[in-house]
Amino acid sequence: MTDGTTLYRFHWPGGATNEGRGRDVADALEKLGFGAASARALDYYEVIEDSPLDHERHELLKRAYQ
Repeated sequence: MTDGTTLYRFHWPGGATNEGRGRDVADALEKLGFGAASARALDYYEVIEDSPLDHERHELLKRAYQ
């Protein structure tokens, strides 16, 4: 993936889930048709797949602490 977005999994009250990509949580929710403010209604969200830049930064940090 090269589009610079992150894949999120959103967990809503009642057990419903959605997955969406975006630059951040608000962007991903908006692309799914929810308003950015709907993030306050979430039970929680997960980062499923980091953007390439985030992934590289995490790998650099892991190597620095080995």
